Amino acid sequence: MDEEKRTNPGYEIIEIRAIGSTEFVVGHNPNSPNPYVCWYCKNGSDYFWGYYCNTLEGSKAKFHERCQLQERHLRDTHQITLKSKDDHER
Repeated sequence: MDEEKRTNPGYEIIEIRAIGSTEFVVGHNPNSPNPYVCWYCKNGSDYFWGYYCNTLEGSKAKFHERCQLQERHLRDTHQITLKSKDDHER
């Protein structure tokens, strides 16, 4: 079964990665002066903090950077929570 293509005005979403409650997406609009963009996305339709690029490579580099930062943030938050919990249980 084909998935419905997602868009954000003028941009077709061509790559999506969900990490925690946040999605990271790459969009493409061949008619835009900056045809590629990397956005954060919440709730499947709330796109924000767009990083606009002239190349797919540039938008994918930002996409991977943002994904890594989010993974690190979630991992670090989890470690802090575990340390705090352990410290209180002693």
